[in-house]
Amino acid sequence: MEKMKSFHKPSVLLLDVYETLLDMSDLERKVNNLMDSKRGYVLWFELCMQYCFVYNCISKFEPFLKIAKATMQMTAKTLGANVTEAAIDEALYMLGHLPIKDEVPKALSNLMDKNFRIAALTNAPEHIVRDRMERTGFISYFETVLCAEHIKKYKPCLEIYQWAADTLQVAPKDILMVTAHGWDIAGASNAGMQTAYLKQATQMLYPLSPEPDMVCSSLDDLCSQLSSDKNADRNITTISS
Repeated sequence: MEKMKSFHKPSVLLLDVYETLLDMSDLERKVNNLMDSKRGYVLWFELCMQYCFVYNCISKFEPFLKIAKATMQMTAKTLGANVTEAAIDEALYMLGHLPIKDEVPKALSNLMDKNFRIAALTNAPEHIVRDRMERTGFISYFETVLCAEHIKKYKPCLEIYQWAADTLQVAPKDILMVTAHGWDIAGASNAGMQTAYLKQATQMLYPLSPEPDMVCSSLDDLCSQLSSDKNADRNITTISS
């Protein structure tokens, strides 16, 4: 069902990294092979996010890679797979070597040409994300890379989005959070940001959270939608999930 929604042109595009900019397919295949199950990656990823959220709730913090490793051990136990610690470390090493989605560099270049400020907000460790971006020259598109470890809260906790807005020195309403994750849409909306959802075959929106301000099939589509009116606020079509 399509709806028309008032849209305020943002000054900052705040992009999630994994699944939104980086292709997770290689890691998915690796984890599924380790677990000898087509459910391996999905189960691990859900557990990893679940325990990140647990730490938000109990006001404690553990580094993302420690949580990722512990939940991969849990996944192996659940699926009855005999997976060594070294094999898990090898799989997680891939987080720093995943390919950038083909469309991303051109789309980000187009968005920069339209004078949007571009930043990244991720739960992953800064050294992994920065190293991946720097080795490819990808970092040049970003004003800054904001990582959960600096505030010791994981998305979608309200505080991390507020911290991002404060760091960027802009009001939340002037930020468009761009992400492939429904929980990220919920968190950013709760913080007063506008949101753009990049549709993915393996992800979906949460029906009880606010609808995203934009629904896009790709970053190219996002660029096209943002270009449809360069100078004024406008109405934009969104799609209910």
